[in-house]
Amino acid sequence: MHAVLTVQTDSFLLATRRNCDLQSSQPGKRALLASLAALTVLPLQSTSVLAFGGSKTVFVAGATGNTGKRVVQQLSAKGIQVLAGTRDPKKAEGLGWNKSVKLVSADVTSSATELSAAMKGADAVICAIGSSGFNPKGPKTVDYEGTLHLVDAAKKAGVKKFVLMSSLLTNGRDAGQGTNPNFIVLNLFGGVLDQKLKAEKYLRGSGLDWTIVRPGGLSNAPPQEVGNLFVGKEDTLFAGKESPGRSVSRETVAQVLVESVLQSSASNKVVEIVAGKQVEQTSPDKWFANL
Repeated sequence: MHAVLTVQTDSFLLATRRNCDLQSSQPGKRALLASLAALTVLPLQSTSVLAFGGSKTVFVAGATGNTGKRVVQQLSAKGIQVLAGTRDPKKAEGLGWNKSVKLVSADVTSSATELSAAMKGADAVICAIGSSGFNPKGPKTVDYEGTLHLVDAAKKAGVKKFVLMSSLLTNGRDAGQGTNPNFIVLNLFGGVLDQKLKAEKYLRGSGLDWTIVRPGGLSNAPPQEVGNLFVGKEDTLFAGKESPGRSVSRETVAQVLVESVLQSSASNKVVEIVAGKQVEQTSPDKWFANL
């Protein structure tokens, strides 16, 4: 049964298990890092003014992960000051980040007090963390407890905005997707979707201004190959045949995370995203308006 379900989940399962990786274990790591160093800003961009005003400093949790490093690159390209939080600062060597990026040590298993010190001066947090591999304890200690530590730290540090990268199908049971093969197989690994949902609920009740971004399967391919962004309302995209797409480029996900900080219309909303070649391209200022 396990093998059959794995085949049915196709690219969504394979890509989503790499969601928010804290460590890069890809064979082409050097090539990826080199390409990221030269990454250009995506074609459709908004102005780089934080939605809540004030100075422009964003703390990125999981900054050296496969999606987090793209978030850092895009923020930096917009002239936004970045506090790049990572468990292992040495991993950032050779990423080519400029002077607008300050590397800070931030282990999400640490206390909120320790993490709040790393966030000092930040106006917003983008959380791009996630358990890597198939460690059965990872979803609880990283996806759930790690996010809780970051939320509590953000409140201590006076952060105004918190953007969380989660996953499609986190609320699968209540959305009538309890028998969806994608939901069943993904949740076999430490109940990762259940842990992510608990983290989402904690953020929503935190009192912070929040945005939750739920991407489909994450692809390292550029947006041109994966397709244009499709934005759906909460609990409307389930990575099935009826979906406009099952996967989305990490570059696109990073842009949605960044725009969630920049766009006031993203305030206190859940955003579900996939990509498809038949999807019409839309500008960032329209992504969150009708959610």
